[in-house]
Amino acid sequence: MIRNRFVMLMIAASALVGGACSTGPELFRQPPGSLKELVGPIQKSVVTVVNYDVDGDISSIGSGFFITESGILVTNFHVLEGAYSASIKTVDGSQYPVAAVLAKNRLVDLIKVRVDIAGSRTTPVVLAREQPAVADSVLVVGSPMGLEQTVSEGIISAVREMPAGGTVFQLTAPISRGSSGGPVLNHDGKVVGVVTFQIARGQNLNFAVSVDALEMLTDEASQPSIAEWTIRNSRQGPALAAALCSKGSRLTIQGEYEEALTYFKKAADASPGDPDAWYGLGSCYVGLDRPDEAIAAYKRPIEQDPDNELAHFILAMYYKTIGQFEQVIPTLLEVIRIDPANLRAQFELGRAYGELDRTGEQVETFKAILDHQPDHIPTLLDLGATLGKTGHFEEAMALFTQAGGLEPDNELIHYNIGVTYNRMDRPEEAVRAYTLAIRANPRMAAAHYNLGLTYFNQGRRKLALDQYEILKGLDSDSANELFERVYPESAK
Repeated sequence: MIRNRFVMLMIAASALVGGACSTGPELFRQPPGSLKELVGPIQKSVVTVVNYDVDGDISSIGSGFFITESGILVTNFHVLEGAYSASIKTVDGSQYPVAAVLAKNRLVDLIKVRVDIAGSRTTPVVLAREQPAVADSVLVVGSPMGLEQTVSEGIISAVREMPAGGTVFQLTAPISRGSSGGPVLNHDGKVVGVVTFQIARGQNLNFAVSVDALEMLTDEASQPSIAEWTIRNSRQGPALAAALCSKGSRLTIQGEYEEALTYFKKAADASPGDPDAWYGLGSCYVGLDRPDEAIAAYKRPIEQDPDNELAHFILAMYYKTIGQFEQVIPTLLEVIRIDPANLRAQFELGRAYGELDRTGEQVETFKAILDHQPDHIPTLLDLGATLGKTGHFEEAMALFTQAGGLEPDNELIHYNIGVTYNRMDRPEEAVRAYTLAIRANPRMAAAHYNLGLTYFNQGRRKLALDQYEILKGLDSDSANELFERVYPESAK
């Protein structure tokens, strides 16, 4: 079963393209020493991944990072593909064997493994809750060309939304062969993505998969060793189809949909039972704005296997993308039929009910989630927001308080409390809540906007304009909207 995943059809390359990149600009404008303080803890989380062939010789290297204290590590699928054993090397030079493959997804080029290492020797990264935007500064840590614990700086130069909600970031931070699998960090030192590949023929054409893609990995029930996993993969599916899908994937990321389409069509002809070929075709049709053909392609794996949970998820998320929520609901119900424990499907179902103003079913769905997982913060927030909109303020605040007890520094919790206080016509409490949200995340544009609007509604125009000045550097559209609210005559 595929459990607790947000299915995003995010096509990512399965091979690192070598080549040099130019040095990125200095973008982390922080006080002296602060960059070192940011990178230091992360280097304890990042490792060099060393692969060995069937004869025990080193065949390749890559990068990876720990996401738990129990030794669970993330890297690229293509980093371990073809290896017969692997080990990781930590910042202090110690080496530990990779024991088992836990979960993987070739399409998003990610794999999760277990390393034989004591918990006291691992430092997990912190995964970011929010995705970066274009021009946001980032750091990359990895082992390019075997140069361990190399740090490079850059910005997000493009955000490419893949079909069904997937995201790929284009970076200016330099990467080279061996960087694959390393973390991409935001200005707070939280991981926003995983380095995937580079286009050697261009300048700074470097790509990373959003960290959200970790939620769509398929579990390996038997947890095979690296050798067992490699041998099994070599027996599955025609090599031609896999190679064609890999080429099509890289082209899809670059937005070359017409060219990518030819590769995926050939892959589907070579292996019509391979779901990846049909997912790739669907992605190309989405990029070409041919929704009927995209839906037909996404349905093919379901026709071949009605219990293909991943295929149902992908179709549901594409329906969501194009706003066909009447189709989202029955498709997600199919996912839940196959896997009743799929938390993400239940959560998306609740949101789909909300889009159709089926509030009663939305509330019922969210409450059912909390009955089984009372600490699921996204559900606590969404249910609280729904109840706040319908005037059930005490119930909403109770949910936000519960969420705050779990994550006191979660800016979204404070933000939702502020919105609810505004609905209750309690502006001073709203101001305090928005201020706490900004303290937790100074770049949260929505909190700055609502704080400015609350100040304006109190007649505190100077404070509202202070938020406008801050917003100009965060979100120009929000800044302009706030300014027009403060000075409506300027919009005429």
